[in-house]
Amino acid sequence: MTADADIATPDPRTVEILDRIKGVFAQKGFDGASMQDLARAAEMSAGNFYRYFPSKNAIVEAMVQRDMDRVAEDFSAIIAAPSPREAMVAVIRNRLETTGEEEGALWAEIEAAATRRPEIAEIRERMEQSIQAYVTRVFALIAKVPHEVAADRFRAQTQLIILMVKGTAVQSCGAGHCTKVAPSPELHALVLRIVDQFLGEAAASATAPQTEEP
Repeated sequence: MTADADIATPDPRTVEILDRIKGVFAQKGFDGASMQDLARAAEMSAGNFYRYFPSKNAIVEAMVQRDMDRVAEDFSAIIAAPSPREAMVAVIRNRLETTGEEEGALWAEIEAAATRRPEIAEIRERMEQSIQAYVTRVFALIAKVPHEVAADRFRAQTQLIILMVKGTAVQSCGAGHCTKVAPSPELHALVLRIVDQFLGEAAASATAPQTEEP
């Protein structure tokens, strides 16, 4: 997936169902929430619910795809911005500030389910690879290098950015509940400073004299 990919418009009914059932996953956990629980939360008969989602794996895939649609929109805006560095920091700030407790618990539960179910691990892996490709493209744009060069040069920075954003959202959440204290503004500020520092270093590398390898 690339930031130039067409962004599909999600089916409104599917979005409505996902909004209604995500709290059940967050409260009861992946294994604790039955398909009957989820159908009731969606205010649908079990038979009709199965027409939309034949399994809990299908629900997780739809949730991940919905989040990736938002990520695609964010990174399309970053790439097109006059200052991708400032736009990237702004997008991450918004993500940190708008991720609620329920959503954090939901993603923590998906992370936990991925350790038990290979099919969920595969869905999560595809999502993380896509996000890593997006972040790498921003580094490539700022550093003015090909994507392949940025993937090698900024691999650690990209991985750390993803870990920080994800970790801030899901810290101490999981097992069907969320006991965390909301992340402090100081933590958010620290994450943003580190991201901006990494992007600044990439920008500086674009203007630094290049030396030939011996």
